[in-house]
Amino acid sequence: MLVENTFKQSSFYYALYQMIPDDHILKRINAAISLSFVNELLADRYCRHFGRPAKEPEMMLRIQILKYLYNLSDEQLIQDLSVNLAYKWFIGLNPEDPLPETSLLTKFRTQRLKDISMDTIITEIVRQCVERGIIKSSNGVVIDTTHIEANTSKKVPERVMKHLARNIFKALGQQEPEIPDYTQIEDHVKAKQVMKDYLEELIEQVSDDTSEEVLHAVEEAQEILASDLFIEQKGIRSLVDKDARVGYKSKTQSFYGYKAELCQTTDGGLITSMIVEPGNYVDGFHFKDHLNEFLRSGLTVTGVYGDKAYFRADILNLIKENGASAYIPVSASAYKIDEELFSYNKDSDQWFCVMGNETVKVKSKTRERNGKKQKLLDYSFERERCRNCPRRTECIGKSKKIARILSISINTPELYEYSQRAKTKEFLDEYRKRAKIEPKNAELKRIHGLDRAKGYGLRSIRIQAKLTALAVNLKRIAKLVSASQSLNITFAQLMQRRLLINRKGWFKKYSVAA
Repeated sequence: MLVENTFKQSSFYYALYQMIPDDHILKRINAAISLSFVNELLADRYCRHFGRPAKEPEMMLRIQILKYLYNLSDEQLIQDLSVNLAYKWFIGLNPEDPLPETSLLTKFRTQRLKDISMDTIITEIVRQCVERGIIKSSNGVVIDTTHIEANTSKKVPERVMKHLARNIFKALGQQEPEIPDYTQIEDHVKAKQVMKDYLEELIEQVSDDTSEEVLHAVEEAQEILASDLFIEQKGIRSLVDKDARVGYKSKTQSFYGYKAELCQTTDGGLITSMIVEPGNYVDGFHFKDHLNEFLRSGLTVTGVYGDKAYFRADILNLIKENGASAYIPVSASAYKIDEELFSYNKDSDQWFCVMGNETVKVKSKTRERNGKKQKLLDYSFERERCRNCPRRTECIGKSKKIARILSISINTPELYEYSQRAKTKEFLDEYRKRAKIEPKNAELKRIHGLDRAKGYGLRSIRIQAKLTALAVNLKRIAKLVSASQSLNITFAQLMQRRLLINRKGWFKKYSVAA
């Protein structure tokens, strides 16, 4: 049951909090940002009339902020709260007040907080920063992904199937019989087939059992075996964490876990949104959601900075629709024109080859690939010049066509114009701002523990990542406020400094500098 606001500090021992320095990071955070909106935001997650009085949502969120700000376990956090005055002041308790049970911290994360709630909290914090002038309202956005290792090791399909068989025997209450030893089979493909045949036969044998535990174990095994990706080692690799997937950092380096895609402002360095998906996530799939969160924060996007993974027509078009500039390098996989051989004239809508020939007509067509329809443009070069071209064999090869036909995507002409702009000095200088997100990734992982998942499953990792982003944002806000206050020297302070210099006999020499 959620009771009225109890976030107060008014006891006799409250005077102890005067020992906390005014420039402490928690005091700066508390002065810069209001978290009172959290009570209303999470009110519908509590029963208003029944049950025991619940701890205030704002206080519980502040405890979570401390956990991720200082990278502590729940147990260590409660221990530190009992002796650290700054921590206890920050969560709104008096020095002698009792602390919540450790189990309540887990319940708050799993039952009260959700993805949507955390997105709203991060967005509201950024909005307050815009409203209070901590960051500029017109801002660029840098987007990138970072990897989170799963809190378990990946296993070969044979081992997973062995565990599935064990689970079925455990549900049956039977002693585990001798399961085929796949490690003795040298042929990996044959080992997988042996374990699959054994598991399918076991499922058929127990199909008549109607007990709930057996049905659950059988359904789990059937669901995993039904996926072709499982046998190909691209699906589930662990029964402990079924959401984790294998992803790739490069062509030769892989990881097992999750991908966190985040957006950060170029001015101020605040994270505006974070989306966590399994390790096989394709970068940029949720770009529109990121952009919406950015705009919802009260920010106006001026430019988008990303690596080659974000060079896609849909992303570039969305950036253009919002009146922003894209600073994303050209990706050869999305733009496949060899500019040493072909150039494009936008005004005449013509392509020119390196030998000076030009296209004389264009025809649109539709091609179906992998079940998807793709619109293409066929540009035909002038026939006679192609017929007599000295590079004809090199260009056309053994084709019986007289003229070269340049078949391109419908977006290629526009991407060509973009590729020319990407070579300019202005573009290259501006693109350097993308590097601002690299220190943020390092900070999230090395200092605040986002390099490895603390729990299991996508939901748990999402809460961990977004609470980490919130803590890092608040730390950054404290630094921005501190820097701003150090620059805001009032006229009275300036005159006082000049007076002190004058008393020491230095005024004449340093009056201009003062």
